Amino acid sequence: MRHTPIALAAFAVVALAAPLAHAQIITLNRGFMPDPQRFQGTAGGPVSAQTVQQDCRGFIPAQPSFILQTPTGFNFLRVFADSGSDTTLMVRGVNQTWCNDDSFGGSNPSVDMQGIPPGRYDIYVGTYSAGQAYPYQLSVTELRSNRPGGTGANPAMQPQIPPQIPQVPQFNAQAMLGNLNPSLPAIGRPLNVPPNPIRVTAAMGRTTGEFRASNVQGDGTCTGWTQAAPSHTMVITRPQPFLVVAVTSAADSTLIIRRPDGSVVCNDDHYQFNPGIEGPFPAGLYQIWVGAYRQNELRPYRITVSSNPSAHP
Repeated sequence: MRHTPIALAAFAVVALAAPLAHAQIITLNRGFMPDPQRFQGTAGGPVSAQTVQQDCRGFIPAQPSFILQTPTGFNFLRVFADSGSDTTLMVRGVNQTWCNDDSFGGSNPSVDMQGIPPGRYDIYVGTYSAGQAYPYQLSVTELRSNRPGGTGANPAMQPQIPPQIPQVPQFNAQAMLGNLNPSLPAIGRPLNVPPNPIRVTAAMGRTTGEFRASNVQGDGTCTGWTQAAPSHTMVITRPQPFLVVAVTSAADSTLIIRRPDGSVVCNDDHYQFNPGIEGPFPAGLYQIWVGAYRQNELRPYRITVSSNPSAHP
């Protein structure tokens, strides 16, 4: 019996409408930590992904492997799978379906989504041929530096990377941050930096803290006291050749910034008793701690971000 393309597409829609009892629910907001989020699964299924969308490849399960729910949406989100075998990936979103087979020169699939709205995104991980089942590790990230085969992937699933390809430096966050905890949600309002940040982006907060910043290993002067949770997160969608991040407060305040690659920079008195950090800022998620020179000193502060060199205390 021959099947027309319309009949095959109809079968795919029916198949993908199967009950979702076994799909794992993932709920993420913009600026989630830790980044990436990682999950385990087994790839493969009875449905040809090509019958769902012509450019899709492989055989996927009848129901999503994961359901990603986001109340905030994302400026950029990458979903990828690490496996020792050739896997495929399909993400069905609010307004679009994304598919991928091989990415970054390897056999692991990766999907990049730009400017996606809040809603539900169904994730299917398949195998290139029918009747196969392979374990994989799924990663969800807002950072372009995270990719298949990177640090933190299951070692048994990592493809062999030729030694001539340079590796992105990785940092031990626990050792570098001392008592600070980048996995905790930020206390204050996030700083969402526009692509052309001429105008000042600002937020308010209060200095406080019981942990010594001198235990932090970072570039610059790490001193004072701060809390374990970040004061703010900062999202930069486009690399900035120059930004100034400054704090104004009646307290003798201090500043710690964790960059997207995990490295840390600190400052105490860049503008008299007010801290500031200037220079290039790559795109990605930053975590910021605002502290005080004296333990548990509770004083209001204003933090600002701008590309204007004069936008500081």
